[in-house]
Amino acid sequence: MATGHPRGVSAVVTRRSLPLLRPPEASLPPLQARWIVAVLGTPTLPDESNATCDDCAMLADPSLPPGALVFSPDTRCCTYLPTLANFLVGGALREATSHGAASMRLRLAKNDGVSALGIIVDPALVAATQSDTERFGRDVTLRCPHYEPTTGRCGVWAWREATCATWFCKHTRGERAKAFWNRLQQLLARLERAVAWHCALTLDLPPEAFALLSPLARTNGPGRADVLAGEVDPWGRWSGDVEGFFRACTEVAEALTPAAVLALGGVEALALAQTVQLAHRQLLDDALPTQVTLGRAQVVGLSPDSVRTQGYSHLDPLEVPRALFDQLHHFDGRPLDDALRAASAAAGEDVPAGAIGMLLDFGILRGC
Repeated sequence: MATGHPRGVSAVVTRRSLPLLRPPEASLPPLQARWIVAVLGTPTLPDESNATCDDCAMLADPSLPPGALVFSPDTRCCTYLPTLANFLVGGALREATSHGAASMRLRLAKNDGVSALGIIVDPALVAATQSDTERFGRDVTLRCPHYEPTTGRCGVWAWREATCATWFCKHTRGERAKAFWNRLQQLLARLERAVAWHCALTLDLPPEAFALLSPLARTNGPGRADVLAGEVDPWGRWSGDVEGFFRACTEVAEALTPAAVLALGGVEALALAQTVQLAHRQLLDDALPTQVTLGRAQVVGLSPDSVRTQGYSHLDPLEVPRALFDQLHHFDGRPLDDALRAASAAAGEDVPAGAIGMLLDFGILRGC
C-alpha cells in the first residue's frame, strides 16, 4: 500500500530492498512447501511483506489518494474459483469442523467439474473472470465458496492450489518478484496435476474411468463414441465413498518424497524447476544495468508533491516524488552514472541508485 505522498527524491527508496526471507510454509501450503525446498535447495522463500492478507492491503484506507483502486471488504481478492487436485480436496475434507470442509462438501454435492482428479473448473470461466479487472476483487457474485465472510480468510488455506498460493496483489520487488511467483505457479500447477494422476492410478480406478478422464479427440466428426469409456461408474470400488477416495488421495500425496513428486512431473517439471531457480536468483540480484531508459509507466494520479505511477501492475502503483519524476527524462539510454549525475544536478539533490532500482523493479524504468 502506498504510504502517503513522498516529497524528497530519496523517499521512493523506502519501499525497496531485497525481500526478507522466511520458511516456505509461511507462504505456501505444507505439501507444496516441501516440494519447493527441494527444487530451490534453500529453506527460505521471499516474504511479500507489502501484500498483507490479515490486514488486506487493497481495502480502502484514508492514506490512499482519491480514485485509488480498492477491493471490496466482502470479497478481497477471493473472486477466483480454484481447480483443486484430488489430494487437496481430501486434505480440506479432513478438517471435519471447518468452513473449508463444509464448503468443499457443497462443491462436491453440486457435482460441477467433480472427477477422480479433483474439482476441475472450466478454463474458459477462469479466463473470463481473471481478465475482467472491473469485477476482480469487487464482485461478490464471483466470491470463492471457500472464502470465510466472518474472518475474511481462506477456508482451505492449508490446501489451496498453485494460483492462490503464489498470487500477490503487491510485490516487494515489483515485476521481478511477480516473475518469480509466476514461474513458481507454473511448476506447482504441473506437479499438482501429476500427483493427482498418481493418486488416481494408485487407488485402483478402473481403466474405463481413465478413459473418461482423458477423452479422445473426436476427429472423425461429431457424435463418435468413445467405446473405451462405455457405461461405467467412474469411481470404481470407491463408488458410494467419494469423500473416502479424496481423503485417501491426500494420504498417497503426503507419502511422496519431493524427489518422487518431481519425477512424477517428468521432463517438463524438471525444465520448469530450472526456470524457478533462475527467477529466484534474479529476484535476489541487486545489480543495476549499465544503461537505463524509460519503461511503460502510466500516470494515474497527481499531487503537488508526488506522481502516482502505474508500471508493471494496475494493482501496485508507486508514489514517485515529483522531484524525481520530473528528472526521469535524463534516463534516456546514456550510461547510468551520467544519467544519475544529470538528474541529481537538475533536482538539486542526489538521486540515489536505490531509487533507480525501485523504478526498474516496477517497470517505470527499464534496462537497455
